[in-house]
Amino acid sequence: MEINTTISPCYPLAFTGHLPRRHRCQAPLALTLGITMMGTSYSVAAQEQPEPGSLAGAEDPIEVTLEHPSEHLLVSDFPGTSRDADLAVWQEYIPDIQDIEITSSADEASQPALYYDSDSDEEKPLLIVLHSWSTHYLQNIDIPLGEFAVANDWVFIHPDFRGENDGRPESTASDLVISDMQDALEYARDNANIDESRIYLLGYSGGAMNALHFASRHPEVFAGVAAWVPVYDLVTWYQWNAERGEEYAEEIASACGGEPTEGSEARKECIQRSVSAHLPDVAGEVRVLLAHGINDNTVPPEQALHAFNDLASEEDRISQDHIDQLEENREVPEELAERSTHGERDFKGFDDADAAVLLYLQSGPAELVLFDGEHEMLYRPGLEWLARQQR
Repeated sequence: MEINTTISPCYPLAFTGHLPRRHRCQAPLALTLGITMMGTSYSVAAQEQPEPGSLAGAEDPIEVTLEHPSEHLLVSDFPGTSRDADLAVWQEYIPDIQDIEITSSADEASQPALYYDSDSDEEKPLLIVLHSWSTHYLQNIDIPLGEFAVANDWVFIHPDFRGENDGRPESTASDLVISDMQDALEYARDNANIDESRIYLLGYSGGAMNALHFASRHPEVFAGVAAWVPVYDLVTWYQWNAERGEEYAEEIASACGGEPTEGSEARKECIQRSVSAHLPDVAGEVRVLLAHGINDNTVPPEQALHAFNDLASEEDRISQDHIDQLEENREVPEELAERSTHGERDFKGFDDADAAVLLYLQSGPAELVLFDGEHEMLYRPGLEWLARQQR
């Protein structure tokens, strides 16, 4: 089943100091965005708030076709489980997908990845998708993201970055993981004609954690980062899982060299491997969409709320009292709900997936969406949001 949507993508063009943007508008069609946001440039130095009209993204009359070949709206809709990983399934859906090897620049280990490029002559957006916590580069639930890239002539890469986070020290946001993600980016740059103003990162759960890690190291590279139900702080997430007897606690402790108790070396290591130790350094420098299900009991929504706070201006942050109330009741506190502008925007992509938006906050280039759902990713809203972004 192939579904077309449209966005307004003739972005304001400016010299970025990286590569000049191209004046390029593409064929029209009629899109309703899952999130209708952005596309305007913003000042990193001043951390200016986008004009209210730019948030709706309806100013530009020229439209571009986006195709959604997958009928699946949610990761929970995709056949199988979130841990299923099978090259044959990828090849069934995307016959031209390539199973490649990338030599690590850090230790010369061979790192696998899935890769697609149509070899067309024009510059193309690059979509880097990062697998989640408990699996590897063949994770099947990311197939609809690859299908989207193929249908819209984007370059697609799905790296392994040391595989699942199973407690090995080389996994779990290690220096090797960060290096492997960089190597995947450079592989795509070396082998495809990439539009440098449209390099995108997308991740779900543990993949969202690593997407935020990668963006924190290279904020000048990415036009947009879509992070679904992200793990933001390994120490607090360890505590959450230890209290519930979940295997993630053991995996974190093993990767960090022990239980992250107060004053321990393992705690220092966990902090260093946490996005929370790095993302605040690039607040205002990269567009980030944080999306979280309010009833998520795998990664509690406080993880995304704290990430938003570290990216937001002081006056836009969420109070700890409101975070505590939301965690306890799994409802948006009334005072916080009064700040939300979701009623003024079009979140059709969420509505279509029966995942109504309950809270929408925006501070400079950072956006937070809390939706009615659990540990979930919605394919179309994230992709459509990314397609609106350009450096």
